[in-house]
Amino acid sequence: MSNINKPMDVPELNLKPPIDGKVRLSEDMQQTLALLTAYCENKRVTLKASESGILNTTSAKIKDIVHYTRVGVTEEKMGDVVQCTECLVMGHPDNIGKVWVRPDKTATIDNAWPLSAGEVVGFTLDNLKQLNMFIAVDGETVIVAYTR
Repeated sequence: MSNINKPMDVPELNLKPPIDGKVRLSEDMQQTLALLTAYCENKRVTLKASESGILNTTSAKIKDIVHYTRVGVTEEKMGDVVQCTECLVMGHPDNIGKVWVRPDKTATIDNAWPLSAGEVVGFTLDNLKQLNMFIAVDGETVIVAYTR
C-alpha cells in the first residue's frame, strides 16, 4: 500500500476528519480515486455520478453564436476558422426553405442533415471550419452556437 504524504484537499468529498499527513491507500483505491477526480484551475475536483453509477457529463459553455446567411448565388458556406469543441446548428426561425448541414464534406441535399425553420442538430468538431452548409434559398440563415 502507498502512503499519501501531502494533504489532499477535495472539499466535495466532505471527509471527517479532514485528511492531514500520511494516508494509506490500497492500489484499487488509488485507481478509483484517479478515475473519479479531475484537475481544473490548479485544484482537484470530483466527478459526480448518479446513484446507479452513471457519470454525469455536460457540454462546455457556449463561446459565441454566429449567423451564416446566403447572399446571392453562392449556396455553399463553411464555418469560420475558430477552434471549438461542439456546435449546435439551427435553421433560422424565419426561413421558408430547408438548409442542409454536415461536418467535413461539402453539404448537399443528398448527403447532409436537413433543417427546417427552428430545427436543431449538434456536432462535435475541432474547428468551426469543418461545418459545411447548403442554404437553398437566397436570404435564408443558419444559426450556429459553438463551445470552446
